[in-house]
Amino acid sequence: MKKIGLIGGMSWESTAEYYRRLNEGVRERLGGLHSARVIVSSVDFAPIEKMQAAGDWGAAGGHLASEARALEAAGAELILIGTNTMHKVYDQVAGAVSCPVLHLGDVTSRAVRDTGLDRVGLLATRYTMEQDFYRQRLAAGGVESLIPDETDRADVQRIIYDELCVGIVSPESRERLVRIALRLIERGAQGIVLGCTELELSMQDGDVPVPVFPTTALHCQAALDAALA
Repeated sequence: MKKIGLIGGMSWESTAEYYRRLNEGVRERLGGLHSARVIVSSVDFAPIEKMQAAGDWGAAGGHLASEARALEAAGAELILIGTNTMHKVYDQVAGAVSCPVLHLGDVTSRAVRDTGLDRVGLLATRYTMEQDFYRQRLAAGGVESLIPDETDRADVQRIIYDELCVGIVSPESRERLVRIALRLIERGAQGIVLGCTELELSMQDGDVPVPVFPTTALHCQAALDAALA
């Protein structure tokens, strides 16, 4: 079993889900007392969030690249960036290490295509929805992504940063996310990508009448495929 390095803390709420899912996945696949070989490097999210807001992606990328190098030095054979948004700096992180860094956008596009779909609604942070680093990665995998309108994007951003990232999961916000997703479906989305790792704390498959693609779960499944190959 390969050792997985996880750059986490963005936020730690979803990083805890990564750790749980990786270990549960190994137990399901190998049985008994087996558990995942995982090294977690959990950053302080507050400075990273300020870099995001300021558009200082170079500094943020340098910070995460240092974390990746430390994970590789500690024996990681595969690295995950445990946040969709910070795949904005994927190239900077992947270029800092010699081991593979598993891109969440690639994992997600494959999952969508495997279901026979090619157009999804994307719920994520404002950065992931509005900038092209993630949507272009989906497009390269043959998946078109639709994003909410300005008002809905602002609501999704608020729910992620003001609530889910600090452990607040409210029925009202879940209903709001579902309504936003339904509007995307009305516009032609064949599925909904939960393109922020915290969104799985609120929305689930079955909340809307199309497939839901939970990126944390998909990332963990792909990591285990690679680690246990």
